[in-house]
Order: sequence, then C-alpha cells, then structure tokens
Amino acid sequence: MLGTFLTAIDWFGVAIFAVTGALVASRKRMDIFGFILLGCVTGMGGGTLRDAMLGALPVFWVREPIYLAICVAVSAATFFLAHIPESRYRVLLWLDAAGLDEVVKALDALK
Repeated sequence: MLGTFLTAIDWFGVAIFAVTGALVASRKRMDIFGFILLGCVTGMGGGTLRDAMLGALPVFWVREPIYLAICVAVSAATFFLAHIPESRYRVLLWLDAAGLDEVVKALDALK
C-alpha cells in the first residue's frame, strides 16, 4: 500500500515538473520538440543527477521508461493547452510549488 502511494506521488511530481518545463518552453515560443525537451529535463533532471552522483546506474528513467513516457505525454499535452491560461507564469509558479510539496510529502512518508 505504501509503495503504491509513493509511486503515485513520484509520478505526480514528475508530471508537475514536466509541465513547469513545458510552460517555460511556451513562454519562449518553442515548438513541440522544445516543449518535450524542456519537460523531460525538468521532470527527470533532478533524479538523473541524484542517481549519477550516487552511482545508481543506469538512471531511474532508463530502468523504468514510464517516467520518460509521462514527461513526453504531459509536455505534448501542454503544447496544445498552454495557450488557454491567461497568465502562464502564475500557473508555472503554482505547479512548481505543488511539485515541491509532493516531494516533501514523499520524504515525510519515508520517515
């Protein structure tokens, strides 16, 4: 039960950070490939750096490609929906805060 909960929070956090990266791509008026690139970098970048520094190779998204799929799907969806919000910067800040909140929850659950 706890493992499923932590996995869901992990996927949610990755998705939220992917959206924040894709919204930055939107502000820079990039194409869909730019959205996907920035979404993947922000969604998986921190965990990739963590795994590389700890020597846990291959990194998590190579072992479990669902993380890459989540980032690509969320970034592509953001490409088509980014023009809807009135203020993308406000949405970016709120989602970034929500993603960080999910990280804190996951760390508290490990205690």
